[in-house]
Amino acid sequence: MADDEFPNVRTTPQRFVAGGEALGHDPEGRVVFVRGGLPGDDVSLDIIEQKGEWSRGIVRVVHEPSPDRVEPPCARRREGCGGCDWQHLAVPAQLDAKAEIVRDALRRTGRLDDPQLTIGRTVPSEGYRTTIRVIGGSDGRSAFRADRSHETVSASGCLVAHPVLRPLIDDLRITPELEVSLRVSVATGQITARWDRRRGDVRGLPRSVYAGPNAFLTERVAGHDYRVSAGAFFQSGPAAAGLLIESVGRAAPELAAAPVVLDAYAGVGLFAVACAPPAAKVITVETSRAAVEDCRVNLEGRNARIERCEMSRWRPEAGLTIDVAIADPARSGLGRPGTAAMVAADPDVLVLVSCDPVAMARDADLLSRHGYRHDGTEILDLFPHTHHVECVTRFVRD
Repeated sequence: MADDEFPNVRTTPQRFVAGGEALGHDPEGRVVFVRGGLPGDDVSLDIIEQKGEWSRGIVRVVHEPSPDRVEPPCARRREGCGGCDWQHLAVPAQLDAKAEIVRDALRRTGRLDDPQLTIGRTVPSEGYRTTIRVIGGSDGRSAFRADRSHETVSASGCLVAHPVLRPLIDDLRITPELEVSLRVSVATGQITARWDRRRGDVRGLPRSVYAGPNAFLTERVAGHDYRVSAGAFFQSGPAAAGLLIESVGRAAPELAAAPVVLDAYAGVGLFAVACAPPAAKVITVETSRAAVEDCRVNLEGRNARIERCEMSRWRPEAGLTIDVAIADPARSGLGRPGTAAMVAADPDVLVLVSCDPVAMARDADLLSRHGYRHDGTEILDLFPHTHHVECVTRFVRD
């Protein structure tokens, strides 16, 4: 069926679902996933996809808005930027909405009838991103991808970019279609830039910006200095990293006296540095070469074994007893291979940091089959104005 053959639908969504869309029903009672909709809206949709018992539509007309609906505060989003897909939802309502998505995922996918959830904290809703990826627009200026499109929208004035990055974004001239990652340190003001030099050039970078394969900066989180290479993963900013450190500590108070701590998917060693006690033996496992080198610097002087390895292939050495394990996998979660590695580590307490609620719920189900009981999830908002949600979950061995 061609797009222009799809019917228009009027609906009132009831709830959000994983991925950030709202869920409603068409006049025949079939499920409709509503992009740009909020629970409580009365909206008409342009249907863009139809498969069997469900369809997907984009809000065309808002007949009666939800009490939580607002005008997107960023001009770039109003122009069609594909980022910040929840800017039409009032900031005070965002964390509660994310909590309901997590609760639903744990019930449906995690098979937990009454999951124990705690609503945590959120970072400031503006200027919180210290890492931004822009692309060269057709005019050579910094841009973002438009929503569900290969077209671009100017990146100037991005609401969530750290204030130090905004003038730099405006000054850059970038080969069209070339992606550039920019990162600023709140602690030092240092800036790094990273791009594939085989694919194009970047002009307009101040001399003070660190670029190239060995570029790094120093960020400070929870009283600790971290070396962060331009090619290494870091959280949306130091505020987000700080909230995660606090949450992991609450999830595993045993960390305060743990003799041996495993930091799986360790990145630059965020949790190994800040959550493990100074006297503990720390094992970190990470695949990124840049992050592993950062981790070596960040854990210098500590009793640490730093391993560069796929977590799914890692196994503890014979005779090693791990008291607390912390795992912060990619969006896809632990999955079966990662779960097998964590179970092989055999910690008394496992803290799972997750950025996808369905993946987290799937991991909770997998871990339960290996004797690890879900013992509470704290929900954090590290990405305001988007549907993305961070969860810190405690598992204990039954």
